[in-house]
Amino acid sequence: MRTGLVIGLGMTIGLFAPAALAQDTGAGGSTGGSTTVEPPKVTTKTTTTVAAGGAAPAEDGVTDHEKVVGHLGVGYLGLTQLPIGSGAVAGVNRANLDAPIIGVRYWLSEKLGLDLGVGFTFFSSGREIEQNNATTTVDGPAAYGAAVHGGVPLAFAYAKHYKFLLVPELNVGFTHRGEKQVGNPAPPDITRSGFRIDVGARVGTEIQFGFIGVPELALQATVGIAFRRQVWKNSQDGINGGPPSSSSDGESAFGTTVQSDPWALFVNNISAIYYFP
Repeated sequence: MRTGLVIGLGMTIGLFAPAALAQDTGAGGSTGGSTTVEPPKVTTKTTTTVAAGGAAPAEDGVTDHEKVVGHLGVGYLGLTQLPIGSGAVAGVNRANLDAPIIGVRYWLSEKLGLDLGVGFTFFSSGREIEQNNATTTVDGPAAYGAAVHGGVPLAFAYAKHYKFLLVPELNVGFTHRGEKQVGNPAPPDITRSGFRIDVGARVGTEIQFGFIGVPELALQATVGIAFRRQVWKNSQDGINGGPPSSSSDGESAFGTTVQSDPWALFVNNISAIYYFP
């Protein structure tokens, strides 16, 4: 009986031991009683982001000045006031009319340019009087003034965003104003007039704003030397066939000049030139 039990137990162990050993080896990678788990593999991926516009393009090496050669620029050319007489016929006083010169600058080549400009003003006036069911219209003073400007800008040196200039120039202007007189008979009209001429040259720089992507926009700052002649005049034909009356006041000046007051950047308009593409 005991011998049969021993034989049965041995057969049972012989059947189950290989299966258990196979399970331990597959799960743990060894034949021992403990199970060894390998660490998971980690994959690192590097992503490179490229800006939508790509790399910033390098500057083309062409100066702002070269980009506007052969193009028209428009701007204020430096003269505003024209003289005109005022006051009594026999004792002229000084007055002025505003006629800013607006013009163009055209670069014929990298070294040589041309400035041409014109300024003008015109006004008229009148009075209307209604009395005793009658309306009387009287023409008031009417005045006009005009000026022309010519210059030859010379670019002696230039770099990426600026150029060094010498500008010989000429300004010529005149004014006229007629004033009707009242009375019975009415005296002859009074004529008021003026004349101005400037001859000189300016030297300075013109800065173009290509460093912010606007090479067509330029600011100019100059100093110079000039001769100026101005005349104020009043005149009137003779009354009742008498001799005419007139008076005039003139001045001549020669000296250094500036294009504008140094503080004009803050309290006045900025003088700029814009070149058309």
